[in-house]
Amino acid sequence: MKKKKNKIDGSFTVIEHRLVNSEAFKSLNANTKWLYMEFKLRFHGDNRKHIIFTYREGIEILNNRTFIKCRSKLIENGLIDIIKRGGFYHQPNIYGLSDRWKKFGTKDFVKIDIKKIEHL
Repeated sequence: MKKKKNKIDGSFTVIEHRLVNSEAFKSLNANTKWLYMEFKLRFHGDNRKHIIFTYREGIEILNNRTFIKCRSKLIENGLIDIIKRGGFYHQPNIYGLSDRWKKFGTKDFVKIDIKKIEHL
C-alpha cells in the first residue's frame, strides 16, 4: 500500500511560533497582522531583504491611512525594515523582513524613528 503524500497546492507562508508568541506581534491589531502576512507572501526564500510592495498594492488591501499606519507599526515593532526608499520616478519601496522584533521591549531593541520615514 502506498503512503499518501500531503501535497500543498498553491503558495503558502510560514510564521514562527516564537514570532506569534512575541510581544512585538501580540501588540499588533488584525489589520497590521494581515499586512505582515502580505509581506511574508512576497518572500520567496531568496529575497528576504528585497521585497517589493508598492503603495498602490497596499491601498488595494487596506485604505490609505490604515495601510500607512499598519506599515509604520510593522517597522516600529521590528518586523519589517525599509531597505531602499522609492518614490523617485515612481520607484517602489524595497522592504526587508527584519529580526529586530526578537529584541522588542529590551534595551537592545533598535528603534526606528518612524517620523523620518512617514513621508514614504
